[in-house]
Amino acid sequence: MSDSLREIISRLWTTPENAEWTPKVDVVPLSDIQRWMASSDIEILGFTHHLVSNRRFRIEPPVSLPDYIEFTKHYCERCLRENPDGEWSDTRYSAGWDLVNIFASLWKDSSVPRPVLTDLKTWLGQLYKQCDSQIRTCIVQATLEHLFEQKDIRNFFSDWAKDDVLAVAHQEASEWYEGGGTSPLGGPPFVPD
Repeated sequence: MSDSLREIISRLWTTPENAEWTPKVDVVPLSDIQRWMASSDIEILGFTHHLVSNRRFRIEPPVSLPDYIEFTKHYCERCLRENPDGEWSDTRYSAGWDLVNIFASLWKDSSVPRPVLTDLKTWLGQLYKQCDSQIRTCIVQATLEHLFEQKDIRNFFSDWAKDDVLAVAHQEASEWYEGGGTSPLGGPPFVPD
């Protein structure tokens, strides 16, 4: 059964006109989250992306880290490629910024296996190689520049400097921190249980 975004919102929120929304429930079943993660509707994906990190809801049982990472890659790749302009879906650049916070928060969490980060880095590199110059610029400006502000993360990406294609991204992103660029990193988008 496929849910519409309106049905999903109606199940979870009281949505008065011109007033703050209030949650109707505290717990969302994982089976619902998984169904919404598998949707082809980018607005449902965007809503789900924001719902997973919304501390007002508890997902039971919790979303596993591997499922969260796969969903994040799928959703962010769609946003980067499609640049949607919806109510819930992220634009290309806001998805790139989300990736900064997701990566940085996972990086700071010592319980996250390092291969998870290697997988994200590999995925981002493959995406960069497959995409056109607009998406490549977004990946550099919205994601890599801000990740590279952290020396440890910058060092983690140092192998990109030896790749014919990724070396361009590495060099362009490095110019940001070398020029003194800074931004806040690593908000709490997801905490696996």
